[in-house]
Amino acid sequence: MPALATIAVGALAEQAGVDIATLRFYERLGLIDKPRRTAGGLQLYRTSDIARVIFIRRTRELGFSAEAIRELLAMTEEGPHTCRDVHEVAERHLLDIRRRLDDLTRLEKVLAPLVSACPQEGGTADCPILNALSHTT
Repeated sequence: MPALATIAVGALAEQAGVDIATLRFYERLGLIDKPRRTAGGLQLYRTSDIARVIFIRRTRELGFSAEAIRELLAMTEEGPHTCRDVHEVAERHLLDIRRRLDDLTRLEKVLAPLVSACPQEGGTADCPILNALSHTT
């Protein structure tokens, strides 16, 4: 059996565009395997982990949860997965993003007038933002 091609932790981080702390975070989330250690303590990953870490980084940049990333990673492996399965995960995430956007829009509609009404002068007792936040409705 041929030996697996390996890469040191620093080289993996550099090639995948992340820092070493991010690799450790991905390990804690169970998204990548812990590296094997040489007798001298050097941590070695598989070179195939470069593509996996890049995939994880990109999905994290798009806001996918660790659970959704696990689902998507599983779909990159051989198995009974279809493009429809991937679509469902992405669609769930897109719906969540849209819900959050709606929530943020509602928050903006409440906060923007308060910020606009603030004269930025005087003491905090006269601050319209603090006064609005202090009143119960």
